[in-house]
Amino acid sequence: MWKFAASASFAVALSIVAASPTLAFGDGCGDRTIECYNKVRLPDVYATRTRPVLVSPGWREVVPAPALYGRYTTPVEVRPGRWRWTMTPPVYGTRLQRVVVAPASRTYDVIPPITRRVTQRVVVSRGGIRWERRRDLFGREKLCKVVGSPETRTVVREVIVSPARRIAHRTAPVYGTVAVPVLIRPGSAQRVYEPPVHALYSRSVVVRPASVGVFYHPPVVGVARETVLVRAGGYAWSRSRPGF
Repeated sequence: MWKFAASASFAVALSIVAASPTLAFGDGCGDRTIECYNKVRLPDVYATRTRPVLVSPGWREVVPAPALYGRYTTPVEVRPGRWRWTMTPPVYGTRLQRVVVAPASRTYDVIPPITRRVTQRVVVSRGGIRWERRRDLFGREKLCKVVGSPETRTVVREVIVSPARRIAHRTAPVYGTVAVPVLIRPGSAQRVYEPPVHALYSRSVVVRPASVGVFYHPPVVGVARETVLVRAGGYAWSRSRPGF
């Protein structure tokens, strides 16, 4: 009697597992699943590295020597000789002239377009393939690639029955009278020579430039060894065979 009850319980459990698409063979993936992955633990990775350590910093000794200056005087030309022109300005008068005050212009009247509404069925989403997290019969977490169904909806949009138009209106130019300057007598010029101008210029010059002596003492460097974390452990997805 006990063996018959155990056999019946096992048969009922096996029929439930076979009937459920998400718990078939203990993998937790349905009949539309393309791939499945198991979550596994990755250990931490360590390594020993060496790095330089400054035992004593370097330093340098600077010995400056100042520059030696002197005075130098020389004659220079402040202004060179030149020919200069003296100008007599021209004499102007005025006369009346007909000119355009406002040019011809063109304006437009815009007639808006005529539209109507139409209803259309469009595809919002093609479905495609997506990833889903599931658990199998034993509680193991799975990552499954599943094919989705397309999604559509009805949209309303405006259709142009008659496009917008522009009607042109032309405006004639406006004329007026203005006073325009006219040359009555042209200007004249006379050429005059101006001799050069000289002066004494005194300036400071470097007899001996400044110098700096630098003596460098290099630093003392040692080596330190330490254990560092190269890659932290965690979790990763490992692809599993169907039924495992």
